[in-house]
Amino acid sequence: MKVISISTSIIAIIALAQSTLAATTAAPCDPNTCKLPSCLCPSLTPPNGLQPKDVPQFVTITFDDSVQAELLATAKDLLNVKNPNGCAAKGSWYVSMLYTNFALVQQWYANGNEVAEEIAAARAMLNQYGGVPLGKIKGFRAPFLNYTTDTLREIAKQGFQYDTSSTGVLDDNFWPYTLDNGLANDCWNNLCGSDLKLPGVWEIPMYAVNDNAGTAQLMDVYLSGTPSDVTSWSETNFERHYNGNRSPFGIYVHPTHLTNYPGLADMSSQKAAVVSFIQSLASKPDVWFVTNEQLLQWMQNPVPVSQLASQPYMQCTLPNIGKEICNGLENISIASNVVSGNLLNNCNFNTANWGTCFNCPATEPTLDNPTPNNAVSDTDPKFRHAVPNNCDSLWWDPIAGQCLCSNTTCAYNDTSVPLTTITTNGTTASGPGSTPQQTKAESSAVSGMTTALFGIGLSMGVAAAVMAL
Repeated sequence: MKVISISTSIIAIIALAQSTLAATTAAPCDPNTCKLPSCLCPSLTPPNGLQPKDVPQFVTITFDDSVQAELLATAKDLLNVKNPNGCAAKGSWYVSMLYTNFALVQQWYANGNEVAEEIAAARAMLNQYGGVPLGKIKGFRAPFLNYTTDTLREIAKQGFQYDTSSTGVLDDNFWPYTLDNGLANDCWNNLCGSDLKLPGVWEIPMYAVNDNAGTAQLMDVYLSGTPSDVTSWSETNFERHYNGNRSPFGIYVHPTHLTNYPGLADMSSQKAAVVSFIQSLASKPDVWFVTNEQLLQWMQNPVPVSQLASQPYMQCTLPNIGKEICNGLENISIASNVVSGNLLNNCNFNTANWGTCFNCPATEPTLDNPTPNNAVSDTDPKFRHAVPNNCDSLWWDPIAGQCLCSNTTCAYNDTSVPLTTITTNGTTASGPGSTPQQTKAESSAVSGMTTALFGIGLSMGVAAAVMAL
C-alpha cells in the first residue's frame, strides 16, 4: 500500500496575512450584456434575481489524492448522506496518477461522481485507463492551487468548462461566474482584472472557512485545530452562507489525512468530526450535496429549490444494461486493498499495481509518456476496445467492442476539444476517436502542455483530477 503525503501548507494558502477581506479590483461587468446561460457577472447574490431563501444551499465535497481502495472507502464515508430527493450525495475527486487504481476511477465515475483534471497528461490517462470520456472531463484545479493567468488561458484553449483554483473569503465570496470580464477572486495576488477575458469559461471559487483568528482556511481544515474547534468554525461559516447569500459551501479533503495507516497518527477523531458535520448539514431540507458539474448545470438555468428535485442532472438512475460488462458497475472485490474482478485486467509494474477495464500498457505510464503502447496487439483475443467518441463508457463493452445504448435517452456524442489541439514543437497528441496507441512524440506533446501550464516539472503524485457526473 502506498501513501502519498501532500503538503498541508495549502490549508492556509490564502490566509491573506490575517486579513479577512480580500481586495476587489476586478474589471466591471455589465449584467445587461452578460446573460445566462453562457455569461454571468461576479455577484454576491443568487443568479436571475432569485432570493436566497428560494435557492438551494449547495454543498460541494471534493477530494484530492490518488484513488486507492482505502481512500475511496474514506470518501464514501464522507458522502454517506442523501439529498432531499433520496439520491445519494455525489463528490468531485481530483486524482493524482501515482498509485491510482483506474478500475476504481471508473467505478467512481460510473456511480455518478464527477471527473475533471489538473493537467493534460492525466486527461489522456483518465480516458484510456479509466474509461472517462474526454467530453466528461470539464473541470480544472491547479496542483497546489498554484495557477497563473496563462494557466487559465490554456485551459480555455483546451475547451475546459470551468476552473476551481481561486479562493473566496468574504467580500469575494461570489457565486460561480464566467470569466468574460476576467477573474474577480484572488485580486490580492494581481491575478484578477480586465487583461484576462475568457468568454464562457466558468470560475467556481473555493470557499474558505475563517477560523477564530480570522485566518482563511481552505484545504484540509480539519488539520488546523482540534476536532471541536474545526467543527465550530465550520458551523459558523456554513451559517454565514446559509443565512446569507446562499453561495455554495465547499468541503475540500485529502482522504489520505483522514485514513488510518499503521505507524501513523490515528485520525479517527478528525474523520468522525468531518462525517458528523456533513451529516448535520444533510438534516436541513434545502441543503443539496452536488458535484461542481451539477452546480454549473443549475447556474446556467437557475430554478427555485422547490423545483430542483425534478431536474434531470439531479436524478440517480443507473443504466439497465441487462448483462454485466466492464463499465465501472461490474462486480469487483477488495481484499487487503487489492482490487480484483473477473472482467478486469490487472496491470503490474515495479512501483504500481492497478486494474483497468481496458488494455494494460506495456510499460508504466509517466508524465512524459502517459499512454504507452498497449501490452497486447489489436489482433490479440485479449485486446480491449477503447471508448469511442459516440458512446458513454457506462454503455460501452470494451471486451466485445460494442455500445449497448440503443435509444436517444442514453445517446452520447463527444464534442470535446480533442487532444490533437495540444501541440509542442510541431508534434500532436491523439484525440477522441483516434487510435488509443499513442506514439512517444504524441505523448511528449501532452507532456509539453503540462510544462506550458505550470512552468515546472510536476511529479505524478500531483498530476490529475477526477470528478464525475
